[in-house]
Amino acid sequence: MKTVLIDGDQIAYLCAFACEREIEWDEDTINLTTSKSDLRDALDQQIEKAKRDTEATSVRIAISSDTNFRKELYNEYKANRTARKPLGLKYCYGYLKSKYKAESSEGIEADDLIGIWAANDYDNIIWATDKDYLTVPCMLYRNGQMLTISEDEADYYLRLQTMVGDTADNYKGAKGFGEKTAAKWLKEHGDSWESVEKAFKKAGQTKDEFLTNAKLARILRSFEDINWYPDQPQ
Repeated sequence: MKTVLIDGDQIAYLCAFACEREIEWDEDTINLTTSKSDLRDALDQQIEKAKRDTEATSVRIAISSDTNFRKELYNEYKANRTARKPLGLKYCYGYLKSKYKAESSEGIEADDLIGIWAANDYDNIIWATDKDYLTVPCMLYRNGQMLTISEDEADYYLRLQTMVGDTADNYKGAKGFGEKTAAKWLKEHGDSWESVEKAFKKAGQTKDEFLTNAKLARILRSFEDINWYPDQPQ
């Protein structure tokens, strides 16, 4: 039995913004409004699409905890996300919990919980566009394609992500390394954590900066991974 894994944060935000409507009452007054029925329909449609795309027979939805272990590692993690939240977001979360039994786990994000569910369990299929899931050994439906990501491939993408950083999550990686530069470095210097650490050193950064970026980049593959470091076996 195939189960599709869905990031509840992602679809809650997507649907909440999509359902906002402007109402112009008079030549001076404009309000922003939303509809609970529209929110429910939008969420249901996203979930049904995920099931069709993956041919899954069941659904499991993750939402983020209010606490986050990465913010203890790096207090600027996601600090750049200052945009307003959409109308109806709280309602979306409540609906996902009540109808679909959406789950969370203390201290971790939705993508971590999904990574734990999916890692090396190929009856679970992640349905997402986020490239961070390329760092998990899993089945991933992304941009219209079903991908099977091996452990070696996931570890390569993780090392690449550590070097490149993630502007959306506000960690910078190795200074001067974009995706092409990082891929070239790993090809020429070897696909290893030793090579990645050398890239940070070349960029004038410390071992602590290298370790922090690696831990920020890594989606968890088990609950014990909160204590993972890149010098440990993968």
